[in-house]
Amino acid sequence: MTSKHARWQTRWQIDQAAGEALHDTGLRVRLVDGLGLAENAEEIVAALTPLHGSHNAPAMVQRLVREGAQLLVDPYSRGWRG
Repeated sequence: MTSKHARWQTRWQIDQAAGEALHDTGLRVRLVDGLGLAENAEEIVAALTPLHGSHNAPAMVQRLVREGAQLLVDPYSRGWRG
């Protein structure tokens, strides 16, 4: 049985030149001092809340920020091939 997060890398577009990761939800992540920073986290939390609930949406965005930062640090991590 595969994880519900299997092939999570395919949902990201990485622009190494701009230093930006864009998730298919619209979340934009940049690295600042080596840490992931979402440029539009509040907007994405608001968009995810109706479907996933106000208790889950912020945690989902935090996970997505970590994923985006990971791919910016190592774009070929865990099998991502852009």
